[in-house]
Amino acid sequence: MNILITGATGLIGKEVGKTLAEKGHKIFAISRDANKARSILPFPCEVIEGDLVKGPLEDMSLQNIEAVINLMGESVIGSRWNSQAKKKIYDSRVVGTRNLIASLPATIKVFVGGSAIGFYGDRHDQICHEDHSPGQDFLSKVTADWEAESAKAPGRVSIIRTGIVLSPHGGAMEQMLFPFKAGLGGFLGNGRQWMSWITIQDIARLFIFALENEHVQGPFNGVAPHPVTNKYFSTILAKSLNRPLALPVPKVAIKALYGEAAETITSSVRCSSDRAQALGFRFLHTDLQQTLHELCEPFRSREEIFYSEQFIPVTPEKIFEFFKDPHNLEEITPPTLSFQIKKVSTQQIQQGTLIDYVLKIRGIPAKWKTEIDEWHPPHKFVDNQMRGPYQLWHHTHEFRSFCGGTLMTDRVRYKLPLGYFGWLIANYFVRKEVMQIFKYRREYIAKFNV
Repeated sequence: MNILITGATGLIGKEVGKTLAEKGHKIFAISRDANKARSILPFPCEVIEGDLVKGPLEDMSLQNIEAVINLMGESVIGSRWNSQAKKKIYDSRVVGTRNLIASLPATIKVFVGGSAIGFYGDRHDQICHEDHSPGQDFLSKVTADWEAESAKAPGRVSIIRTGIVLSPHGGAMEQMLFPFKAGLGGFLGNGRQWMSWITIQDIARLFIFALENEHVQGPFNGVAPHPVTNKYFSTILAKSLNRPLALPVPKVAIKALYGEAAETITSSVRCSSDRAQALGFRFLHTDLQQTLHELCEPFRSREEIFYSEQFIPVTPEKIFEFFKDPHNLEEITPPTLSFQIKKVSTQQIQQGTLIDYVLKIRGIPAKWKTEIDEWHPPHKFVDNQMRGPYQLWHHTHEFRSFCGGTLMTDRVRYKLPLGYFGWLIANYFVRKEVMQIFKYRREYIAKFNV
């Protein structure tokens, strides 16, 4: 089936796209920057360049679309809302969806629309079901209008009101983790507000469930069966990280920091998952304590994790040929780092090979010695810093046969020197630099004819 995913480069879109591509569907995506999207997407995809906020698209590829998963929308968390930010949040969902539907053929079989539990507004202890009316705040209006536009799509329409998505690789969890990892995290206000959560694996499965099952239509809540209070969530999160639970954070402080956007953090939304389960969906993750314990495992010893995926339309054998030459690391490393290999201990890379190189970190020269801990051509190798600027740098490279090409994954465990204070002072800047290094690498690989 020809399936269009909007918001394909987002947290949920990537997971949905990987699964659908592996099932044999042909995936299409819409992006304002097609080249950037291709370097980010972890699955084969035809990217249509365009901006749906500006108007409908006339690309002929859209006339072949049979199904749509609509996940478009500017982020609502992480910053204050001014009038411009609110317009982007609204237009990217409501106007974008209106123009999306105008771009599609009338023969669409199914349209799965994204929404959010912000639809309900602050409901205190009330259990929210799908037939409840929307709230009165800004996000309630956005989601209600968004759903109204989705309902106009041809074919069968399902709408998923997504809860707080728990993932180790971004989203709301990334925002919540920092103060708790620092030992400064506490519950908000009195902590009695409800949090309706769901794991990234389950929300991706839920969108696909709605796509594939003809009896699924209308709105339903994308949340796990057991919502919890903010106090309970905060207590379990602190415990999962081996950190103390700090003093409560007054709501007035959150309001002062985020302004109107504080409503996304402090509102109480206690959603039922009964309808999704009645339709036949089965959740993989229903226990918050177990979920957070697994998610926080690497952070308990103050390690950080960087994870990246990229689809490359060549075989693992061919891409491994490129990576097994250590001098190619110079090609895929940003020039600002002045990366140079000085010595390789063996003629051919193998388990136990030592590589010495120099680079500059923020202009300061540094020496680095790496050992190849594992070497399994053409699917995996692991390098481990023996000497260098980090207390720990353990990088796992994997190359999996996927949809006629390769799904390349990088998983880096790293730890900064100087313990807690080194982490607190430098981690934000180091993480940005690590992200920039891998961004450069992805863009290089996307353009390089490996």
